Amino acid sequence: MAKEEKQIIENNSKNGVNEKIPNNEDSAQNKKVEEEISPLKKLLKKSDVLLMLYPKDINGNFSASIDPEDEISIYKLLKEKKEKKKELLILLDTSGGNVYSAVKIMDTLRTQYNQINIAIPQEAKSSGTMMCCGANNLIMSSISELGPLDKPMIHPNDETARISALDIIKSIDGMLDTAQQREKDFAKEVNNDFGIPIKQSLQLASESISKLISPMLCREDVKIYNQAQRLLVIAQKYATELLDAHMLKYIDRKKLKERIIDMTTRQLIWAYPDHSFAIRRDELREWFFIVKNSEDVDYWDELWDKFYQNIGYKNSKLIKFLDN
Repeated sequence: MAKEEKQIIENNSKNGVNEKIPNNEDSAQNKKVEEEISPLKKLLKKSDVLLMLYPKDINGNFSASIDPEDEISIYKLLKEKKEKKKELLILLDTSGGNVYSAVKIMDTLRTQYNQINIAIPQEAKSSGTMMCCGANNLIMSSISELGPLDKPMIHPNDETARISALDIIKSIDGMLDTAQQREKDFAKEVNNDFGIPIKQSLQLASESISKLISPMLCREDVKIYNQAQRLLVIAQKYATELLDAHMLKYIDRKKLKERIIDMTTRQLIWAYPDHSFAIRRDELREWFFIVKNSEDVDYWDELWDKFYQNIGYKNSKLIKFLDN
């Protein structure tokens, strides 16, 4: 034993202190234990982790979606959780669902967490994408995808089916655009072939095209069109609110942020050819979303295992906090 250590022991004995002298073996052991803690366990020391995994059938189609029951489930989970961290990570896999519930879930979580990150193992479509607009950061792999925000509605000819509100708008707008162009072309033909003044030709063309188009647009079509228009306005309003407060909050120039949010919401609602379109991580970065590559996240493999183990989880949703 070194002379210095003997002296410390003797002094402690005189003073009634029983102090253990640290040695290199103890330090090495502590370091080894610390290294053995998994990356996910380390994350759980500073962040809560919420699983929101929705069941899929054997073909990979979702059999449940975000709904008002999920609002209640998450509200209860938060009330029952005794200790909460300042940060939250949501592991989210969903085809979407009720947009009002998605927004209220994010509002509820924001009452407890200043920082919310969302990891998408595979899909966060439709209302899941709306939730992502309300996050601070996203974590995505090469197979992760978000989707357009053109809100689905009940199909006008089949109450058991759903159709994108954008499909309704585009089909009727397309019909009206075609009619308007045909009206102009017809007026030119009348003017050129018969020498009728252009003003009178336009009137004749308008009357003629109106007779053709009117039977196709009954009162019910106008009602459905207005309903679809309102749904798209709702989607744009919620997306604007969430992007402004959270995902694009880092843009500090007000006018610039307003323009970017306007472009982004229009893109998410109006630009994609189909509601199931896969919006991948590089494209989201082009729209100023903050996206981390899963390859750069040390705890990703453990998150992926949680997802993979629970695909089709008992044919029901899995909504719960991970234990520390």
